[in-house]
Amino acid sequence: MEKPDINRRSVLKGIGVGATGLAVLQAASGQEPLASRAHAAEHASGGKLTLHAIDTYYGQTRAGLQIDLSMQDEEGTYKLVKTVETVERGRTEAPLLEPGELNNGRFELLLHFDDYYQRLEAPLPTPPFLAKVPIRFGVFDAAENFHVPILFNPWNYSYYRGS
Repeated sequence: MEKPDINRRSVLKGIGVGATGLAVLQAASGQEPLASRAHAAEHASGGKLTLHAIDTYYGQTRAGLQIDLSMQDEEGTYKLVKTVETVERGRTEAPLLEPGELNNGRFELLLHFDDYYQRLEAPLPTPPFLAKVPIRFGVFDAAENFHVPILFNPWNYSYYRGS
């Protein structure tokens, strides 16, 4: 009778040890990791900063929201890095910061809600309740991707770190 090919990977997979457990065992035994070299190279080059702006007033994502990205300097002042505008689906044409451009630190996204709703001729009071809204957050590991989904309407907004 032929013996089945049983190796560490098939045994661990069968008992529910995931990729993290396999990586730890592989590192301890000196084996090559399961992840491809291309995957490792992509993550070695650093993370990126992206966003997704979702207009809950109209119930959809739209183009045309201006966003100023700034980074805090050593004195605590936010310095403008770039200005972008959302395209269809509420995202920017490219990441706000590409791999290699993202650094640890404090960031601000200044959202131009007043201009956005004025262009759409939304029936809002003058002055609007929200005008230009700063969202501030920290990047603590620039090797990771940071995605910031933003839900907004003329009277409120929320944001979080997405995936």
